[in-house]
Amino acid sequence: MILLFFSVLTGCASVDVSNKSFSQSIMNKCYELTEVGQLILAKGSDKERVLKFSTNYLFLSVESQTHHREKGAEQVALLQPGSRLRINKVINYPYGSVGNCWVIKAGLLDFDTEGRSVEIPSCFVWDRPIWVEPNSPHAFDDGVVPLMISTPALRDAKCP
Repeated sequence: MILLFFSVLTGCASVDVSNKSFSQSIMNKCYELTEVGQLILAKGSDKERVLKFSTNYLFLSVESQTHHREKGAEQVALLQPGSRLRINKVINYPYGSVGNCWVIKAGLLDFDTEGRSVEIPSCFVWDRPIWVEPNSPHAFDDGVVPLMISTPALRDAKCP
């Protein structure tokens, strides 16, 4: 009975996959915004509650996003084109019967977030469009396909 309970719990937990081979194509890589970015404080997220036992986090969006998480969100700053970020965490997040989605965190290099990471649009459940491919970790086999940043909102940049 205890073993069954443990297997159910582990199947529902978010998993940091930053060290997996498919994540290495974006981990610690720098990108810059190609358009004005909105740094948003998102509040009341069930996703963040599971990941960090917190109800708010920073989210990056741009004007071309069709979904800005308006509900319970507050704009913290506008980031100009050329603002840079560095990917620092890739998480495989379970979202119930919908399946799993990515949660990709980054550090802003040109704006002080007081040590907090920023989430880029990476979960197909909340974000339209998402900035990564493949769009879901569902049936993702380590080492077969690299995770890629795929959005006109970001381009490769040199890291400091």
